[in-house]
Amino acid sequence: METLVADARAEAVRRGAQLLRTHCWAGEDGRLVREYEELGLTTALEFEELRSDGSLRPGRVLQTRV
Repeated sequence: METLVADARAEAVRRGAQLLRTHCWAGEDGRLVREYEELGLTTALEFEELRSDGSLRPGRVLQTRV
């Protein structure tokens, strides 16, 4: 994931963006969110997605300045 985020940062800089955002699943033990946080992203928004079976899927929008 480190390479993916590094590539996204480089592309954001190339395009003149000031903010890089992504969203991800935030369920179970929150491992995926922690991985993004370890790469310097912070939570901007927590949300829940209603699934077709009626259950809710937790998610997060994470961001960092570039």
